[in-house]
Order: sequence, then structure tokens, then C-alpha cells
Amino acid sequence: TFSRGQRGEPRPLALAALVRESIGLARSSFPASVEIRCALAERVPAVMADPVLIEQVLLNLCINARDAMNGSGTITVSLRHAWAVRGSCCSCRQPVAGDFVELAVADTGSGIAPEHLDRIFEPFFSTKGVGRGSGMGLAMVHGIVHELGGHVLVDSEVGQGARFRVMLRPLAAALTPANGLAAAAPGLPVGRLAGRVLLVDDEPAVLDFMRELLERWGLTVRACADPAAARAVLEDPAEDCDLLLSDQTMPGLTGVELAGLARRQRAALPVVLYSGYSGALAATAPAAGVVAVLDKPVDPQRLFEVLAAHLPAA
Repeated sequence: TFSRGQRGEPRPLALAALVRESIGLARSSFPASVEIRCALAERVPAVMADPVLIEQVLLNLCINARDAMNGSGTITVSLRHAWAVRGSCCSCRQPVAGDFVELAVADTGSGIAPEHLDRIFEPFFSTKGVGRGSGMGLAMVHGIVHELGGHVLVDSEVGQGARFRVMLRPLAAALTPANGLAAAAPGLPVGRLAGRVLLVDDEPAVLDFMRELLERWGLTVRACADPAAARAVLEDPAEDCDLLLSDQTMPGLTGVELAGLARRQRAALPVVLYSGYSGALAATAPAAGVVAVLDKPVDPQRLFEVLAAHLPAA
């Protein structure tokens, strides 16, 4: 097995690096007669997921593919941003439509017979011989993917192999009412803001999510994954910004230290920080020019209110 660690809480997650690492570990446990190929797009939106659960889904789909090929053939793992998807979930039969992050596992096995396709996600159902699996692998995939709010599409022809497509909603999609997720995420603000925000966070998945969130509100965003890069922006008179939004805990410079620098360079610039330990900053942050400290994970409604109070009127 290459699934490691204990189950944790869902968090913004960039899948490409996780999938690449997991497949590297999987190769060592599969026979040399099974080739694993990867086709991973790098610029794919983050999803909200527990990485341990994603590893479990990928492991079970790869094992299923290996067994479908009788231990010899090619498995292709792909990752992409899938637009305008139309289909139906093979496990729950619900329609699947819209914008998704697609994690797919394809094999060169014998394919799935039509009479079996409707049953493959049932617990204990298996077309393998006695002693060759419990029939729980795909049932586990079904349970995890639906727990994450996703679906599974299956493409297969007898003699042509099969492809299992795990469809997960991108984080930014939850901000677009047209995609049908508004009811699942009540309270997300949909207003418009104006201004230029310098955004700083050393976690790429969080940085991408926050940038997309701000841009959907109409803001111009300069995103920095390195606080040193943000410092250079603040020190450059040619760089315009109306607000600094930063994580607190980062290598090299903390959010409070960056706020202090901003106050020396641009005395009128409002600074908003977010932190998992916001209470500890209550006494020190105002002295550095911080106008608000938000809890992590950031509540979009509260963030919108704070930004609206300190940015130019839209």
C-alpha cells in the first residue's frame, strides 16, 4: 500500500503533486509487467479534500486496473480541469454536469461487460475468482468520492479496457451560483469589490484559492507565494496596491513583520491577516497597522465584509 498517515480534515489541496508522489510509491509495489503512465496537467484548480482519502481512492482504482489486466498492461493516471462535463454518475446514477477537476485511471484490460457495469460499485460484488479480492475496493471509492461531494464516471468497452473518472468540484466553482453549488454552500457573498490587493501565502493551494476568490469579486490581485517577493513589491514605488492580505505563519517573514514593513513604506495601506491562532495576535497586530485578523480557515463572508470596509467603493 502507498496510502500513508491518518485521516484528517478536508483542506484546499493541489492534486498534481500528491498524485505524482503517490504514483511513484505505487510503482514499487506493482509488478514490472504493469506500466504506470502519468498525464498530469499542472494548472488545475485546487479541491477541498483530505489527502489521505485521495490516496485511498487512487490506490483502489490502480489495484482495480492492475487486476483487470491480470497483472500485465498499462495503467494511465491523468489529471485535468474538465469543462462542460455531461454524464451520469456510475455509482449513484445522478446527472453530472458542469466544471470539475478530473482524476482518471485507465487500463488496457478486457473492459467491463454491460451487464456488470451497473453493479461494480456494490459492496462485495466482484467478477474476480475466489480469493482474488473482497469486492470492496470500488465500493470504497464510491463512498469516499461521494463524501467529498464528487461523482464517478466510467467509460468502458469490452476488449478495450476501462477508464474511471473521479469528478471533484474545483474550490472556486463553489462561488459561482450557475454551477448548482450555491445551495450547498449558503452564505457565500456574491457582491462586487474594487481595488488592488497584494495577497501573500506560502501554501500554493491556498494562494490559488484565495486569488480566485478575490478575482471573482472583481479585485485585481498580485499573488506572492514568498513573503520576500511581497516585500519587494511593497518597497517598489511603482507598484500600486490598496490592501495587503496575508497569512501570518510563513518562512522568512511573518504576516505581522510584513505588516510592520508595509506601515513604514506605505503608512495608509490597510493590512488584513489570517491565522489559525488569531487570538494570539490580538494584542500585537494593531501596532503593526493590521486592521483585522481573521480565523483560518477564512470565512468568505467575513473576508468580504472586511475588504468592503477598507477598499475603495466599487
